[in-house]
Amino acid sequence: MKKHIFYFILTFITVQMSFAANLSEYAVIRGTITIPDFKAKEVTLYNVEEGKPVVAATAKVNSLGEFGFMTPVSAAGFYYVDYGQFKSRNQLIRLYLEPKLDINLVVNKTNYVLSGKNIGQNALVQKANEIYNEFAPFARLGENVSYVEFYPFIDKGIAKADEFSKSIKTKDANFNKLLKLAVATDVEELTYTFFRMPRSVFPDKDDRPAVIKTWMADKKFTDPDLLKLANGVSLMTNYFFYVSINGGEKPKRLDLTESITHITDPALKDAYLREEVATSRMKIEEYEKIAPSIKPFMVSDASKAFLLEYEKVLHKNVGQKGLDFTYKDINDKPVSFSDFKGKFVYIDLWATWCGPCKAEIPHMKKIEEDYHGKNIVFVSLSLDKPKDAQKWKDFVTKEQLKGIQLMADKDFGSDVAKNYDVNAIPRFLLFDTKGNIINADALRPSNPELRVQLDKLLKG
Repeated sequence: MKKHIFYFILTFITVQMSFAANLSEYAVIRGTITIPDFKAKEVTLYNVEEGKPVVAATAKVNSLGEFGFMTPVSAAGFYYVDYGQFKSRNQLIRLYLEPKLDINLVVNKTNYVLSGKNIGQNALVQKANEIYNEFAPFARLGENVSYVEFYPFIDKGIAKADEFSKSIKTKDANFNKLLKLAVATDVEELTYTFFRMPRSVFPDKDDRPAVIKTWMADKKFTDPDLLKLANGVSLMTNYFFYVSINGGEKPKRLDLTESITHITDPALKDAYLREEVATSRMKIEEYEKIAPSIKPFMVSDASKAFLLEYEKVLHKNVGQKGLDFTYKDINDKPVSFSDFKGKFVYIDLWATWCGPCKAEIPHMKKIEEDYHGKNIVFVSLSLDKPKDAQKWKDFVTKEQLKGIQLMADKDFGSDVAKNYDVNAIPRFLLFDTKGNIINADALRPSNPELRVQLDKLLKG
């Protein structure tokens, strides 16, 4: 009965696809999930586009845990089966799909059993996946592991990966090259990711596995095949993050113009820059400063479309009228945004419970002092809960906070928070003398570039 149900599903899929023009051949994946208490209703199949995973297909999981894919394969390459474990770096089910493959998977919680009429190179790929799975727990958020466990493992783990790579000698030279690259990428990317994970104990700054120095090179990324791996872009971003944090006496914000000098392949530069711009949370001023030096390398259709939308979103509020709020100061006197018309306005959205907010206070005090008497108003607007109003007042008094101190009426539910889509603090807003938005996500007081911007504005 079980077999009949599944083959009915697969037959139905085949019939549904038979109307399509036969321009591509297909690979078939039949799977059964045997994980106790498994509740997901869907399995996703990812392929790779420009170094990142993208959804190729989804399949329903029936009551017996069965699912199936019949997917067109125009060019052989890696695909990834995700039953909910993929993004959390639990077991890797990576397959090398080619036309006419017919693969069976029995998926357990920590491994899978591979069989089928034509599995192609996937027995070898499964061994590569097992190496990934040995490194993955060290780069998994929430795992209670530290360098105490990782350092004794890494040399043995890398030796095993190297030995496996040397054994890859099929008749398909392109596959051999790609699988070796995949193994090296897995090991290196997961190692760099380890150093990004929160831990309970950390090694000394200079205490790093010796092998990492052998991975560093002036011209680091040269092979465009990296974009055929789902973690290809991730390797580049994690590598440069590691270098920026560990490369000097003091950690610094990643310099994109510097990092791309270590990437020789144009397609790699393009994909890397697109990812960094998308995830960097740059302010308008920061983006405009760096854009001329990176745009010449972002020439693909994907990057051009991305930049068009990115710049549209980045500037969507610029020039719009600021919200005319009214909130009370520590003496319960109402103060309105419109009271500041004719002056530039810099607003700090913060709360007494927010550590990063309080870290900005000394910088805020200093900038208020240095710009005192100039045509700019500094407003600190608390998003503390209404019940903590006295706590806020006491904090302002104790810390001798200057400028204009206000408290919103409904913390994150207040009009000012909702109007500017504030879901995290500190957040800074900058307005012109007419009360229009210059930047709804402005530079922090601790950023030296803020003074450059304010000086320019005040000079007119």
